[in-house]
Amino acid sequence: MLIDTKDLCGTAEAAAVLGVVKQRIHTLRKRADFPQPIVVLAATPLWDGNALLAFKATWKPVRSQDTTTQEQTTTH
Repeated sequence: MLIDTKDLCGTAEAAAVLGVVKQRIHTLRKRADFPQPIVVLAATPLWDGNALLAFKATWKPVRSQDTTTQEQTTTH
């Protein structure tokens, strides 16, 4: 399998592709349908950017409720 190096994505690039913060990538990696990294280096896993785009096309992100709204509904 040949991958163009410009298509490699570390955690920061994966987050940018998916429109999430880097911490969310660590959570997404636990999903069975999230692409496996090509290799895991000491600094970061590396993914094929095309695999991340394919995941993004089928992924339906669930946004958490705004904490301000939660506070307003629980305050008396």
